[in-house]
Amino acid sequence: MYKFINGGIGGSNNRHRTNKINKRGQTSKTLNHDILINTGAKTVSLFSQPYLDTYNQCYKDIVVINLVPKGPLSEFVKFIQFPPLSEFKQQTACQSIKQCGYAIRSLNACNEGCGKFGGDLMVVNEVPDLISFLVSSGYSVDTSITKMFNTSEIRFDTNNSNKLICFVTYNE
Repeated sequence: MYKFINGGIGGSNNRHRTNKINKRGQTSKTLNHDILINTGAKTVSLFSQPYLDTYNQCYKDIVVINLVPKGPLSEFVKFIQFPPLSEFKQQTACQSIKQCGYAIRSLNACNEGCGKFGGDLMVVNEVPDLISFLVSSGYSVDTSITKMFNTSEIRFDTNNSNKLICFVTYNE
């Protein structure tokens, strides 16, 4: 599908980047899959999170991940900035607001252009497709840990209204 160029290791800002040439012959920067497979987390958690799409001026619930994972899912991880959801929600000394993090790109995302404004981010409606992809790619959904957190009173990042989707483990 893609040809890799430049070996993926560059200066300090490009340490995990490589050039890819897509089907149209266009070059784009992306995370180097080989480096991430060897350094990623084996077990990760997926969440839904409200996201302000500033280009289309709408809110949508996207799928975010706590760490870069091992395995093929790493190809769909994107580090993004989270635009403030509201001018009334401000960071204070006792309450931080997450300004950036890892999001999952849609499995059906276009290659060029649409990612510029967040149009390539996975929305929660795509979770069934994501689970199918994960299972067929060697991941297992850890239902016991997911169930434990969903029934406990522990809530994650309540400032952003995150909701736990599941924990997944890569079975190398």
